[in-house]
Amino acid sequence: MKKSGLLLTLAAVLLLFQTACEKKTVNPKLTHWDAVRTIISENPEIFQLGFFDTQPDTLFYREITKSDADIEEGILVEEDTAHSGPDPFFPNITLTWGDTLRGKFHYRWNGSWREKAIKSISLTKGFFERWGDSSDPYLGWILQKFSGSVISSVPTTKHPSILYVISSGVNDTITEPRLLALVKKTEVRTFGKGQLVTFIVEPASDTSDFFLLHVEEGQGYQKIPFINNGDETLSASWTTTSDPDPDRRYYHAIVDIVSRESVTDTLADYDSKAWGIIYKIQ
Repeated sequence: MKKSGLLLTLAAVLLLFQTACEKKTVNPKLTHWDAVRTIISENPEIFQLGFFDTQPDTLFYREITKSDADIEEGILVEEDTAHSGPDPFFPNITLTWGDTLRGKFHYRWNGSWREKAIKSISLTKGFFERWGDSSDPYLGWILQKFSGSVISSVPTTKHPSILYVISSGVNDTITEPRLLALVKKTEVRTFGKGQLVTFIVEPASDTSDFFLLHVEEGQGYQKIPFINNGDETLSASWTTTSDPDPDRRYYHAIVDIVSRESVTDTLADYDSKAWGIIYKIQ
């Protein structure tokens, strides 16, 4: 009996020793930056703009094979001793979301399809405030403001100069700095259902380049060529859907410039610039 008791005691000691020596699994602590990354991933209609014009057509299209999206730059302000006024101060994050895209540019040259390498970056700004604490979803962070997007090939020589957006109740003049300015969620431009919208662009580059308007229809984009107005401007129009998805909050219209050499010169690099203009339909 004494021998059996000794063996049980030794077994218990060995089990405790083994348990103490086993490595414990430690879950990494969620950071503020992880929290806002999660919010961004759940809002692709705002931050994911690199995947337009991917459907084959008769002229050219893009094939994106790699996306590397992350925070390009960001600032966290946890307290502000200089803050004054009736409104409370909230910790905040201002960031630029960058998505580096690689793939192939498919274009038709002399009746056959050719390919060029794509390297582009899509940039969108966001502003977040922390209204809660660590026990709240996303550690209390809330998306408050965001910008439109700029998608540029690396390198690019194409630059829209001024874009006019004209519709019932809307008459906007957009430059690239204004496109990347932060806008409150409640102040995003709004178009009515079944409403005619016209885009007029004054390009800083050659008007003989390819100018296209991409607007979301269903699960993809409608591709509308701009028409040269003969006065150094180009225009394109479309009518918003009369039956928008009730679960969809935001849409993008994309003004896209592709250099003529990208399509007509097999030795020229892919060269493009696109502006993503965000809107709502109500």
